[in-house]
Amino acid sequence: MAREPDSPALHDIEHLRLFVEGVRDYAVITLSPDGRVMSWNAGAQAIKGYEAQEIVGRHFSIFYTPADTASGKPGRALQEAVIKGRYEDTGWRVRKDGGKFSANVVITPIVASDGQLLGFGKITRDISDRVAADVRLSASEARLQTLVDTVLDTLVDGLIVIDRAGRIQVYNPACEKLFGYRSAEVIGNNVKMLMPPDLEREHDQYLLNYQKTGIRKIIGISREVVGQRKDGSTFPMHLAVGEATHLGEPIYVGIIRDLTERNQVESQLRQSQKMEAVGQLTGGLAHDFNNILMLISINVEALLDDEIPTRTRERLEQIEKAATRAAELTQQLLAYSRRQPLSPRLTDLNALVVATSKLLGRTLGENVEIEAILADDLWTVSVDRTLLETSLVNLSLNARDAMPGGGQLLIETRNVVLDQDYASQNSDVAPGAYAMLAVTDTGTGIPAEALEKVFEPFFTTKEVGRGTGLGLSMVYGFIKQSNGHIKIYSELERGTSIRMYLPRADGTVDAQAVVDAPLLPAGTERLLIVEDNADVRARIGEILRGLGYSVDEATDGTAALARWEAARRPYDLLLTDVVMPGPVSGRALADTISSRWPETPIVFMSGYTEDAITHQGRLNAGVRLLAKPFRRHELAQMIREALDDRPASSRDP
Repeated sequence: MAREPDSPALHDIEHLRLFVEGVRDYAVITLSPDGRVMSWNAGAQAIKGYEAQEIVGRHFSIFYTPADTASGKPGRALQEAVIKGRYEDTGWRVRKDGGKFSANVVITPIVASDGQLLGFGKITRDISDRVAADVRLSASEARLQTLVDTVLDTLVDGLIVIDRAGRIQVYNPACEKLFGYRSAEVIGNNVKMLMPPDLEREHDQYLLNYQKTGIRKIIGISREVVGQRKDGSTFPMHLAVGEATHLGEPIYVGIIRDLTERNQVESQLRQSQKMEAVGQLTGGLAHDFNNILMLISINVEALLDDEIPTRTRERLEQIEKAATRAAELTQQLLAYSRRQPLSPRLTDLNALVVATSKLLGRTLGENVEIEAILADDLWTVSVDRTLLETSLVNLSLNARDAMPGGGQLLIETRNVVLDQDYASQNSDVAPGAYAMLAVTDTGTGIPAEALEKVFEPFFTTKEVGRGTGLGLSMVYGFIKQSNGHIKIYSELERGTSIRMYLPRADGTVDAQAVVDAPLLPAGTERLLIVEDNADVRARIGEILRGLGYSVDEATDGTAALARWEAARRPYDLLLTDVVMPGPVSGRALADTISSRWPETPIVFMSGYTEDAITHQGRLNAGVRLLAKPFRRHELAQMIREALDDRPASSRDP
């Protein structure tokens, strides 16, 4: 009997069977209702390693790991497939050789038209390569997270991330140092906790405007604001804010840098520039101005020697006081800008305080009680004694003015070692050993807003007419020029303490002998005066001739050299101005004379040295200087001392 040709439906089923059996990328298996393998395609053989005859009829749990089998996982998979109509799982499976692979498994029930369960279809796919890639990606993400954590931990600048509501989400260790809060104290709290009250109000107003207008004024803009630490103190900081999106929500990233040190450096730079400007202005005026004052002073002195009416004498004395005060103001400006020549000597501060206190007792008045607390074994310092005495007097006079009803003035000395911690907070001082001289009063004190300005020239807290504002600036400039440090502490209605620190110096202080010298010592030696101002030159020559000296004059360095070379024998002394016009300055003239006639004493005179005879503001060793304007007795004594210090062989018999 001839076989009827296959129906189209049977033909399609046959093609489907051949297709399934030939697939090698997927294990397609049919299971009986109790989980035994009924069919096994080429993909199952390739993935699991079993031939069909080795596996058909065996329970499919053979493909699970022993642990999964012991836990009953295969049975639960079939139950879930029946209940839910589908079971899917990803996990480890076992090959014939015992090796494991990562598999994606889908099990679906096969149900007859009458609802009877015929078995299950099971499709397994080897996803080991994808899992390995995911593992590599996860490791890469872990390394990236570690890198991010490391960057956050080592970042010098503070980094804060806040969410849309202003709550802090990220707060790195640099922020902990800046603000004083630990991370656990701020995470989840509003960023306003790091702001002073006025900035909090600004922040709230910004958010309100942003919610109304959508305009983000601070995003992408760097600015300087004030931060508030946990202890309530504030500090200047640079803040840059950026915006990003995380999980669909905006976040705001803030980079914070502490500007305290930078602002201190900028303040010091401004102070230095101010000092330089004052120094240039003062230096430009000092030379000529001091020549004018000198003419006034010398001529007033000469007139006071004459027999004149009492009223005229009183007026001349007023002129003399005014000239002296004008000269002091010029010196104070030079001191502030560190342009005055210093003549440092080894000094015992205790002896200086004792000597100066005698003068202060008469100057300050009976309603100011002076007490001195002097340290034993006080370190020696190298300082210009005259200027330090002037500084001590200035500070004491300021203290008296701060105690109009009377009070106590304490002058104290002490050995102090300023360590690195102190120096890090006061960048203008080097760590080391210092002798401290402090002046403390019980007066009205200085307002906090004025403390940063008290050392500036012309700044004063006194009423108009009671101070020039140059006293403290002079002290400041002198101490700094002496490589020292000065600090001021004050509290309203409690008083003020100003502490001067001078570097410790090695050596022993020489005893200062007191010699009663004649007021105007005279002589008969031959002198050469070199001064470009004709009036000053003539008046100095007149004074020296009046003292018995033989005097010649020259207008500048070139003329002086010509006169010296033409002289029958060298002059006994050169008295020269420092700053003069022409190619030969006072210093150049002195160098030439010293090289050719080395035993000749030289005395400089100047209202402003321009560092010609100083090194770092200090007079070079052996240099004699008469600071203009000087008095007759100062001139007479300096000339006599210089002549008497000559070697005996260079003197006339």
